[in-house]
Amino acid sequence: MNQRMKHLLPNDQCVIMKRTAFFEDANTVLTLLYQPLIGMKSVALYQALWRENGARSSQTAFSHHHLMGILNMSLDEIYEARQKLEGIGLLKTFKQDETYRTYYYVLRKPLSSYQFFENPTLTILLEHHIGKEAHQTLKQQLAPSQQLNQAIDDVTAHFDDVFTTVKHLRQPAKKTNEESIVMSSDLPLEWLYKMLTQQQIEPKQILTKSNLNYMERVSKIYDVDYLELEKALLWAINEEMSFDRQEFLDMCKDIYYNKHGSVPPRLYAKQDIEAANNEAQQVEANHSAQPSKAESKQNKLIQHFNTITHRELLEDYAASGLASMKEVDMLTNVMEEHGLNQPVMNVLVHYVLNKNGNKLNRNYIETIAAHWSREGIESAQQAIELAKQEHKLYQTWQQKKQRQGSKQSNSKKSSEVIPKWFKEQKQKKQSEDQSNNQQEAETQDEDLAAFFKSFSQPKQ
Repeated sequence: MNQRMKHLLPNDQCVIMKRTAFFEDANTVLTLLYQPLIGMKSVALYQALWRENGARSSQTAFSHHHLMGILNMSLDEIYEARQKLEGIGLLKTFKQDETYRTYYYVLRKPLSSYQFFENPTLTILLEHHIGKEAHQTLKQQLAPSQQLNQAIDDVTAHFDDVFTTVKHLRQPAKKTNEESIVMSSDLPLEWLYKMLTQQQIEPKQILTKSNLNYMERVSKIYDVDYLELEKALLWAINEEMSFDRQEFLDMCKDIYYNKHGSVPPRLYAKQDIEAANNEAQQVEANHSAQPSKAESKQNKLIQHFNTITHRELLEDYAASGLASMKEVDMLTNVMEEHGLNQPVMNVLVHYVLNKNGNKLNRNYIETIAAHWSREGIESAQQAIELAKQEHKLYQTWQQKKQRQGSKQSNSKKSSEVIPKWFKEQKQKKQSEDQSNNQQEAETQDEDLAAFFKSFSQPKQ
C-alpha cells in the first residue's frame, strides 16, 4: 500500500488514449488468452479503460475515484492491475505533475490470436498456466493452421520485383537474406559467434534475427544462464546444421526443472515476491532481536513519513480522500520558508493534527517549524524525539494562542453597543427566575416536613 500511495491517489486524474484500431477478436483474446496470465482484475481494468475511451471525447480527464466505483475495486487493486497491464505490453502510462497529478493511459492493441500463439513468451507461459491439452484446444479454435504441401513452391512477387520509384532503372543490388541480419540483443552475440565457429558451424545460418529473438525469450522464461545457453544451443542444432526450436525448448525445460524442481514457470508479480522475501527476512530478524511493540510501531511510522508527501498525509486523514489545496499550499510555504525537508514536515503535520483536534493553525505550525529549524532537525526520527521532549512546551504555546484568541473575542463583545431595553428585559427575567426558585424551595420544605411528621404520630 505504501508503494501505491507514493505513485497513485484517488483524486489523481487520468486521460485515456487509443492510437490504433483493435483486432476484431480483441475481446476473445483478452478473455481466453491474456486473462490466465494477468488475472481477471487486470483484464477488467483494461476493458473499462477501453469503454471509457469510447464513451468520452479525446483528452477528457476524470479521477481514479470513478474507476474505483465502476470496477468495485480498491485503489491498491487498480494500481496492481495497471502494473500487470504495463508489464504484459497492453498499456503505456505517462504522468504530468501540476496542481493535480494526471496520468495518461495509452491503450496498446492486444495481439491477434495468431500473433499471440506465434509469440514464444506468451504461448509458452499460457501452456504452463492452463495445461498442454487446453492450450492445444485454444490454438486449434482461435488460430487454426493451414499448412501447404512442402512440394508447393512460393512464387509470390516481392515489392521490389514489381515496383520502383525512379524512371531510369539501375542494376539491381545483390539480395541479402533478411534472416541473416543480426539485430541488437541482450544475448552475448560475440561469444555465441566464436563458440559456433569453434564447433565448425556457420553462425549466420543459426544466429538469425528470428532465432535470436526466440532464444532470448525462451532463456528468460526458463532462467537459462549463458553457460547453460551454450549447451541448449548446441543440442538444438540438427544434422542439417539448422536450428531446431523444439529441441532448444525441450533442453531449456530440462535445465529449468533441474534447477527449480517440478513447479513450472509462471507469471508472478515481483512486488509479491519481494514482499514475501522481506517478510521472511523480518521474521528471521525478529528471532535474533525482538524489538518492543512501541519501537516497531515507531519504525513503521518513520518509514511511512519518509515515503509520502504532506499532501498525501492530508488525504489519508480526509474521509473523502481529498486534501484542501489551500492547506497544501500553506504547508509548502512553511516548509520552504523554514528549510524543513519532507519527512520532518510530515511529522509536524501529524503532530499538529493529533494535538489540535485535526485543525491546522498556521501560526502554531510556524512556531514549531521555526523551533525545529533552529534545532537543525533533519530526519523524521529526530522530529519525533524532539516532539516527545518538548510536548509540554508546545502545549503552552497552544494555550497561549488560544487565550489570545479568547481575549480578542471578549474585546469584540465588550465593544458592542447593547440596547437599554435588552438589559431591562434580561434583569426582569433573572428576578422572575429567582422568585420561582424560591417558591419551589418553600414547597419542597413543606412536603419534607409533612413526610417526617407522619412518622412521628403514634400508632393506634
